[in-house]
Amino acid sequence: MNKIKFRLKNTKNIKIYINNINTMYQLLLQLKINTLFISLIFLTYVCYSFTVGSVPDHLKTLQINNVSDNSGFGNPIFREEMARNLITKFRNDNSFSLVEGLGNARLTVAISSITDAPVSVQPGELEKERRVNVTTKAEYFDNVKKKVVWERSFDNFAIYDVSNVQENRNREIFRILEQTSNDILLAVVSGW
Repeated sequence: MNKIKFRLKNTKNIKIYINNINTMYQLLLQLKINTLFISLIFLTYVCYSFTVGSVPDHLKTLQINNVSDNSGFGNPIFREEMARNLITKFRNDNSFSLVEGLGNARLTVAISSITDAPVSVQPGELEKERRVNVTTKAEYFDNVKKKVVWERSFDNFAIYDVSNVQENRNREIFRILEQTSNDILLAVVSGW
């Protein structure tokens, strides 16, 4: 209380105090303006980035070729699972109408390798975990302009416990195929 009484008695301190309040108010106002300006720039950038990465207007239909398995792993259920994942993802995304025959665009996917190896085992230790790696090659082709939009490899892995090797490995391969189908969908609809 004494400090407040002192400031009220001394007019010089009151003027400095009021000037400080005005300065703080101006700084806060400037901060609000800057924040608004930065927000507008951010929103403009986000809206622009969404439109740049969309599917071209001339591509309305998509043909997904049968998934092939060139891995030599010997389990046909993996290519079937990948095909099912891709069809489900593209149907749910709704960027294209899926067609059986010739579409405006074509997606060709092949599982090129599935490798299974120990994570790390020191001398005298028993193996506890393994790493399964799935590499998938995909090609996205524009049938209207007759050109390859992109062709790339997708590589994903998972680590699993060896307590029930076959069941755990297959479960992780299914998860990898799910992730890879998400990656392929994003690559197609975003154009990267």
